Amino acid sequence: MPNKKVVKDSKHATLLEALAELSVSLKPHSQLPSERALSEEYGVSRMTLRRAIDVLQARGYIYSVPSKGLFVAEPRMVRTSDVTSLSEVLRHRGNNPSTKLHLADRIHASDEVAKALGLRKGDWVYRIEQSFFDADVAMATETAYIPIEIAPGLLEQDLGKSLSGILSEHYERPILRVQYRVRSVIPEAKFRERLQISEVAPTLEFFAVGITSKERSAFLVVSYKRGDKYDLIYQLEV
Repeated sequence: MPNKKVVKDSKHATLLEALAELSVSLKPHSQLPSERALSEEYGVSRMTLRRAIDVLQARGYIYSVPSKGLFVAEPRMVRTSDVTSLSEVLRHRGNNPSTKLHLADRIHASDEVAKALGLRKGDWVYRIEQSFFDADVAMATETAYIPIEIAPGLLEQDLGKSLSGILSEHYERPILRVQYRVRSVIPEAKFRERLQISEVAPTLEFFAVGITSKERSAFLVVSYKRGDKYDLIYQLEV
């Protein structure tokens, strides 16, 4: 018998992803369909829909106007709690995002990588390094590690897309949650060069582990983001 909480959370996560994709596909201030239409389209109850809407409003995707309905928001800065990729957020703002792939290969997991992914040291993982740009301005650079057994053939996919999206579409879905550790650091020289910053510029390191609906660690992403380009937003759910 399936765990009711896992089923419920999976449905909520899938709805969040669908609504987020809908909002970023529209121009800022576009009106969304009514709650009734959305609940019918996605096959969920009004209660489930409203729960997802509350989350997306808190994360800055949408806003409501009394007696008029829901509209697509226009965030001033990239919000780190967004459930979609950085490129999708930038497109939502009407910008021109791009991605540069630095490398994609297979390596043996280090102690830190193995611990984060629930593997043994030396197990094979994919390593993908890429940077993200808003026009010509570097916004972030990251290194992703994915267990080979979770995503066989990953390097044959279009790695310019969101990794969590690729995993959800072609492998295990959905990514139920992402656990973050954030700290201020001075990254090594190659990452500073990719971000086009000096040694003393504010830089945020994100250590993120994606957990699937099967309670497996699907990826580890270590990213460096320019401190002058991000607005940290936290929400505690109990």
